[in-house]
Amino acid sequence: MDILKRIFNYSARYRKQFVFAIILVMMLIGINLVTPLISRVIVDDVVKGGQRELLPLLMAALLMASLVRSATVYLRGLLLENYSQNCLYDLRNDMYTHLQHLPFSFYDDNRIGELMSRMTGDLEGIRMFLASGIPVLLENAIYFFGTVIILLNLNAKLAVVTMIIIPSIAYLAFLYNKVIRPKYSEIREQHAALNTAAQENIAGVRVVKAFAREDHEIRKFEVENRKNQDLNIEASRISSRFFPLMDFITSICLVILVYVGGRMVGRGEITVGTVVAFNGYLWMLIMPMRMLGWIVNMMTQAITSGKRVFDILDTGSSIKEKENPYDPEHFRGEVTFENVSFRFRRQMVLEDISFHAPTGSTIAIMGATGTGKTSIINLIARFYDRVSGTICIDGVDVKDWKLSRLRSEIGFIMQETFLFSDTIEGNIRFGKPDATWEEVVEAAKIADAHDFIMEMPEGYNTIIGERGTGLSGGQKQRIAIARAVIKNPAILIMDDCTSAVDMETEHKIQQALDKVRRNRTTFIIAHRVSSVRKADEILILDGGRIVERGNHEELMALKGRYYEMVKQQYKDLDTLDWREMGTNESVKEHVKQKEKVV
Repeated sequence: MDILKRIFNYSARYRKQFVFAIILVMMLIGINLVTPLISRVIVDDVVKGGQRELLPLLMAALLMASLVRSATVYLRGLLLENYSQNCLYDLRNDMYTHLQHLPFSFYDDNRIGELMSRMTGDLEGIRMFLASGIPVLLENAIYFFGTVIILLNLNAKLAVVTMIIIPSIAYLAFLYNKVIRPKYSEIREQHAALNTAAQENIAGVRVVKAFAREDHEIRKFEVENRKNQDLNIEASRISSRFFPLMDFITSICLVILVYVGGRMVGRGEITVGTVVAFNGYLWMLIMPMRMLGWIVNMMTQAITSGKRVFDILDTGSSIKEKENPYDPEHFRGEVTFENVSFRFRRQMVLEDISFHAPTGSTIAIMGATGTGKTSIINLIARFYDRVSGTICIDGVDVKDWKLSRLRSEIGFIMQETFLFSDTIEGNIRFGKPDATWEEVVEAAKIADAHDFIMEMPEGYNTIIGERGTGLSGGQKQRIAIARAVIKNPAILIMDDCTSAVDMETEHKIQQALDKVRRNRTTFIIAHRVSSVRKADEILILDGGRIVERGNHEELMALKGRYYEMVKQQYKDLDTLDWREMGTNESVKEHVKQKEKVV
């Protein structure tokens, strides 16, 4: 009932539409309840009583009732569909907006396919309940009680006899609801698992094909699909056991009416017209009973769907913004970590991290995979909150900052470049929606992307495929750089953004990044020494702790872990002759840079 109440409350803003639709439902019910009485008059007064002059008037009344009924059904359906679609629109918007504000930790624990299932199937289940379930429930309730009252007034004895088995039907409906509800919960969960399997496979189809694992993925999907099929068949079997039984019991009412009513007519206790009217009303009594299973079915699905939807809407963000957050006019980009520790899923990722990045400086972070490099930059933008210690931006704790302002001043260039299915201009402008055309072009030039963009069929208006399909790794990375640059951020974060490209492309990107880093506080996460050599300070992480720090020259003189990294990466440099590598100037320059490193 709590879930149903929340669904009703959520649709309260469209109450006028709903009330008007219910008024039309009441009109329709009134017309249907009067029709059998007209039939009674026709049988008793016209056919048996001989009052033939009443027939045209009664026929006109029946015709008018049919016309009004048709118009009422049309308007009712239109209003209820409009009402349910408006509620669905608001619910979907609110759910999507809420998802946008949930932290990274929420997406760490929830699968995309499951969220998509809740955004589509579960919301549609709620909409169907609003459009059909509630009106049918009210309509059948009114039909039932209205018919009971009329039947008792027509003949109490016959009414009681024909309704004697109704409690057994109500018990069956209650029992059906008790059995079917858990099954629908399982179906919804399995539907989400099926969506997840399909979404992951389609998103990773290139990997699947590269490893020739199509058959494996097909079998995996078939397993989930089979589970979904089995659950739905099982739910259908449950329904098939209850619905025919309820139909059979309700049909007994008609048998009782014919038998008892016929005997009462024979004894002169009631007229034939009364039996005819009883027959018409009896179907109005039987239909709510037959619909009871369907209503319970739809209500159960709506409750199950509503619970899954409201579970997300009730999920609060672990990243809380204070009431009056800090939002200064100027943002310098000075970053300070003091004894910062961070835990992810009960595992300590960072311990006692301290460093200071003055405005305009470049800090490089190196270390093996899983040592906490990315966690540091996630804490700067407050995608997660630290466990202990202090993180300050411009001398103010990040927890005191206005989140939207803090993140608007940080530009990210990620290792895994994500581009939208949009034009190249749209992807660059994503960093600054109100950017001018000149700013878009300038950002592309800084990122060394303008030339290859202009060589494309439609230049900046070229539509790229999902996730940047159709572009090389270097091209996608340079568009991502332009997207970050156009923000003109005070803090620039580059998360191993050249690790997936070849040596020549890396050299071009590094040249572009040298321009980008000017006058900005920059954080570079990298495995390649060539990416961090110019940093003001290099932090070497191991086991979530800083084990070495200093600039390139200081760390080389220390001959510790950084020194070993350099030796490992350039161990074949003595045997390398760039003169034998052709005439590509960028390759030559890159090799010279490597010689300079050592």
